[in-house]
Formats: sequence, C-alpha cells, structure tokens
Amino acid sequence: MKRILIVHGPNLNLLGEREPEVYGKLTLAELDQELSAFAAQCHMEALCFQSNHEGALIDFLHAQRKLAVALVINPGALTHYSYALRDAIAAVQLPAVEVHLSNIHAREEFRRVSVIRDVCLEQISGLGIVSYKRGIEVVLGRLVCEELQRFLQQRPALEEGYRQCVQLLKQHFPKYDWAGIYLVEGSELVVHNYLGAPTPHTRIPIGQGICGAAVAEAQTLIVPDVNADPRYLACSLETKSEIVVPIQGKQMYGEIDIDSHTRDAFWENDQRFLEQMAQSLAKWRDEVSD
Repeated sequence: MKRILIVHGPNLNLLGEREPEVYGKLTLAELDQELSAFAAQCHMEALCFQSNHEGALIDFLHAQRKLAVALVINPGALTHYSYALRDAIAAVQLPAVEVHLSNIHAREEFRRVSVIRDVCLEQISGLGIVSYKRGIEVVLGRLVCEELQRFLQQRPALEEGYRQCVQLLKQHFPKYDWAGIYLVEGSELVVHNYLGAPTPHTRIPIGQGICGAAVAEAQTLIVPDVNADPRYLACSLETKSEIVVPIQGKQMYGEIDIDSHTRDAFWENDQRFLEQMAQSLAKWRDEVSD
C-alpha cells in the first residue's frame, strides 16, 4: 500500500487544549486516528508525525522521501518563516499540500504569509480536519492522473484504458459511490465501464439529463443536490450529488460520470483532476484514431 506522510509542526501536540475555539477540541491522537482511517478508505497508508523541532521535521522528510508518494503538512508557525523546511519540501520532491485547521487569512497579519506555499500544490485552511482530508484528496488526484497517463502511454486496448480509469477513481475516492464512463454512439451516450450499483440508464440521448447536457454543452457539470436539479435522471435514491466531465479531443468521445451518496461532495479539486483525466483519455483516443 502506498504511503502518504501526514506531518504536524510545532504546538500541534497540544490540540484539544490549545485555543480550542480556534483549533477545535480534537486531540492530535484523535486527528491522526481519523486521518489514518480516511487514508485507508482511499487505499493508502498514512504515516503521521509531529515535532516541535524544525530539524526533526526536516530529518523525517529526508528519511521518508523514497518510502512515501505524497505529503500533507501543517507546518504550524514554521509556515511563516522556515525557509529550511520549505527547501526540504522542495528537495524531497513529493507532491505536497500545505494545510491549516484555522483560517490563517482571517487571523493576525503575520499568519497570512507562507514561505511554504510555493513548493506545494495547494494551500487549504480554515476547515478543521477537512483541511487535511482535502489535502489528501489533492495529492491523490495528482497521483491518480499520473498513474492513468503512464498506463495510457502503453497504448492499451480501448476497453482496458477505460477500465483502468474507472478503477483508479473508485479505488482511491471513497465518496465516489458510482464511477463510470459513457461513450458517444450516434445521438446517444452508452454506458461503457462502471463500478457501483447497476444503472437503469444504459443509453441516454445527448441533451437529456445531466449526462446528456454535459456532452451537449461540452462542459463539466457539477450538481451539489441532484434532487434540486430538474435535469437529473433518477437512477438511485441514494445518489445525492453528481459531477460529469466530457471527454473531448478531436471529437466528443464521451464523459466521466461520478455519483456520490453525499450531498455537495465535489469541490474544485474534483473538477480539476477529473478534467485532467478526461484530457488524458481524449489525447489517447486521438492518438489511437490516427
């Protein structure tokens, strides 16, 4: 199982005691336990580490640099001045996300400065433990995109390429309760590969439903609450939200369709990396067609 490093900086060992109105009541042990469980649901191993010492954090990153595939780090106060930690993050060359429990941009002015941000994929703050979980999702999105690209470079058969895409999404994103690909056949979308409950909508006219609208409009559609969208073609009472991403290269090939049993499950990271995956699929289809 691939390893993600979850690193906490100075004073985070006092979570639950230190300013609970700012940082919450969750202890560090409870935080690590929940993050480890979340990572396991994503088929990843979380290795959690905390230190109040800059050098210990740097030594940990150096020691783990070839044993892990990604980093989610809350540098604490080191965020604002530790160029040594910044250089260590850059040196280990792991996809990294900077996270904070509190909204650092709504606090003292000095907290709004990060010397870490520019060596990370993203900075996420103000969401409590969700900041960490979103950080995990960001690095997973990067890793999944890279794995799909490597697979498609081998020029697999069409069935195998689409199957790999769906398997990667379903395996690493537990909130993706249904993941599938619809392909364009004439004036219809036909379900090609999927993981999840069987769908009654195996053929959808282009322009109908959310799936058909995404292809007709050639744009990603995110529906936070499917029951509030009149376009939704009901396929499961459990489905609460949906994202549909067209696969368009030299022509419109189809779409990636994701359903979640959680309302408002998708945020900008989902759109960003799913569009990257769709672009990889489109480029692969263009090359196969040439």
